[in-house]
Amino acid sequence: MSLSFKHIISHEWKRAQHLKEYRAGLVDRSELCDADFLLCAAAEHHGVDMAKRCPMCEAPMRLTTWVYGAELGRRAGSARNAEEIAEFAADGLEFTVHWVEVCTACRWNHLLRAATAYDEG
Repeated sequence: MSLSFKHIISHEWKRAQHLKEYRAGLVDRSELCDADFLLCAAAEHHGVDMAKRCPMCEAPMRLTTWVYGAELGRRAGSARNAEEIAEFAADGLEFTVHWVEVCTACRWNHLLRAATAYDEG
């Protein structure tokens, strides 16, 4: 099993733009700190600690990975850990992984990147 990713799309620029707009007073905090219950719960229970702090409140953040794709069936649209993602890829399934940073303190969240997972082995 050798998990790899292709078609990687970074959303870091959009994140920087959102923060710039917020600091300029063009966007309300409630528009950026809008993580719903499911996203916060997934971050708390399935996410991993991030080194960087929340850009809104300086609290620790969690990185949560979500999987999407028709071939996943009922598993699509759920938070998964790295081992589960590797298993899906090893099974030959085609799906997309989304990495989302989440602050459970203030509900900040942002999609950092998305990519198609596959098994090189």
